[in-house]
Order: sequence, then structure tokens, then C-alpha cells
Amino acid sequence: MTSVTFHVNVTDRQDYACRLARKALASNTRTVMVVDAQDLDALSDYLWAASDTDFLAHCSNNSPPSVRERSRLTLTPALHPGMRGQVLVNLAAVVSDACDSFDRVIEIVGTAETERSAARVRWRHYCAAGHHPSHFDANSRTASP
Repeated sequence: MTSVTFHVNVTDRQDYACRLARKALASNTRTVMVVDAQDLDALSDYLWAASDTDFLAHCSNNSPPSVRERSRLTLTPALHPGMRGQVLVNLAAVVSDACDSFDRVIEIVGTAETERSAARVRWRHYCAAGHHPSHFDANSRTASP
């Protein structure tokens, strides 16, 4: 069954997603990031300019199939049937039932009450689907994503 973890108390969701992407790419893990449509371009730009010395290569769900097949990191506003990967990172306000095609789901939850409230709804959704979500406090001094 898919492992679901909520990373909570994230102060900068875009930076945190970038850190997760860097870690996934370094370990050659096929990752899909679901991002609300209005935030997709900003995250893509952030990943391309992650630091002065590197960038985090990625594609979007509307890239040509040959590009998507080779890319280890895909950004999309919604999961589509047939989308597969090892890790799904969700920055969107909703969850897709297609998340079961991933080994692991990471929900990134910021500190704003609207984000926390939406995360509670997603938590209940996962529980109703038979998952047993866990949480990870991103502000923990000893923890790292």
C-alpha cells in the first residue's frame, strides 16, 4: 500500500519542494509533483534556478512523451490516469485517487490556517481510502526531509 506522510509546519513550501526534488534526483527516484495551476510556472522557474551552481531538471505533464519518459521529475497541475512514479509530492489543495499508483506520497503543508484546514480534509480522504497517514514536523530540529 502507498505510504502517505504529511510534512507539516513548512514555512516556505516552494523551497521545501525544491529540497525534496534535489534529494529525489540525487537518488534517481522518479517523482511527480502536483502543484496548483496558478503556482506551476513559479515552481518550475524556482527549480531551474535552484542555486547559483545547479538546477533541478524537470518537465511538465504536457512535455512530449519522449521527454516525460526520460525525466525523473515531472510537474503537473493534476494526476492523470497512467501517471506513475515512485514518489508523489503534493502541493495542491486536493488529492487525486490516482495516488495509489505511487509507492510514497508526501503532502507538503504550510503554516497558514487555510493550508492546514485543506490538509485535514486530505488526511481524512486518505484514511477513508484505507491509508494510514503519518506526519513529519518540518520544524523539528533533528528532522530533515
